[in-house]
Amino acid sequence: MSTKVWKVAIIGCGSFAGGQYLHRVKQMRHAELVAVCDILPERAQDYARRAGIDRWFASIDELLDGCEFDILMNATSIPAHHAINLKALTAGKHLFTQKPAGLTVAEVTAQIEAAAKAGVKANSAPVHAMRHANRMARKMIADGVIGRVTTIRCQVAHGGPEYFQYRDVDPSWFYGTDAGALYDMGVHGLDYVTGLLGPARAVACIAAVSEPRRMVRSGAFDGSIIESDKLPDNYLISLDFGGGCIGDVYTGYCQRATRLPLLEIYGTCGTISFVKEPNEARPHLEVYTDHPEWGIRGWTRPQDLLEPQREFFDGMCLQDLIDAIEQDRQPVLSMERQRHLVEIMTTIPECIRTGRTLPLATTF
Repeated sequence: MSTKVWKVAIIGCGSFAGGQYLHRVKQMRHAELVAVCDILPERAQDYARRAGIDRWFASIDELLDGCEFDILMNATSIPAHHAINLKALTAGKHLFTQKPAGLTVAEVTAQIEAAAKAGVKANSAPVHAMRHANRMARKMIADGVIGRVTTIRCQVAHGGPEYFQYRDVDPSWFYGTDAGALYDMGVHGLDYVTGLLGPARAVACIAAVSEPRRMVRSGAFDGSIIESDKLPDNYLISLDFGGGCIGDVYTGYCQRATRLPLLEIYGTCGTISFVKEPNEARPHLEVYTDHPEWGIRGWTRPQDLLEPQREFFDGMCLQDLIDAIEQDRQPVLSMERQRHLVEIMTTIPECIRTGRTLPLATTF
């Protein structure tokens, strides 16, 4: 068993990383936060103060040149991911990156190849494959609890980053041509369904710009108007998994509220539903089974087992990476999974333009 303490640096000192990563690193086995970095020096300084460390930097180049560390956690904005990731991997740093790792299949492939060449590990959000409910559902599917899976349906959406989250920086960048609802939210739904059923073989999509102008509803830019007409904000994505199994993902920035389940999986002998009660932080599973040979038909709620060590939180992506490094294995949140998601998302605009269902080539 390794006793090495892995030195961690965080780049991107926004509100999400501040809530999910900054104070969680010390909860990870064999991990120590040694530095933070942000293009706004005052934010980097504030992060360092909050973390009780004295090393902060204003660019990835300054960080790489001026600090000894082992793992970079990249929590910067979407357009910045690829360049930072590639620099870190080329410099021999292990990497966790927020989603998407890159904006094209070629970019993610370049990162995979850079990691292999440097002999380092990399993983990427989303983190849903590590969630307790997802692991249970995947096992039930593999065990045939609901028979052969025929359909999966998922909805991951909200009312827009300017609507439901307090932000101290201008949220209009979410609506730029190198960001958008598909990369910000759609990736979660696609990760859920492919994480449960494996890679898709083909994709189709219809989409719309449903709200071309938006008002910021909280934070430092409360009341300001965003022009949000550059990319669709409303998507219905269809997937073909082969073998008679299909799926759909609803995503975007046009859902103020919902009472629909997060996700449902339909099989020849039942249904698995991800249900979230108003007082629950995360969904729990409810299962409908119809097995005449067992004499069972109806809904039940599987016994909820506690997480082996602690409650789930997004920062556990770091533990996945450390475990992969120490055990010399592929992370659960592998870059190959991420590349498949990026292929789906980069194929969708062509599906919209042509109205066609298009094949997918990557797998994991």
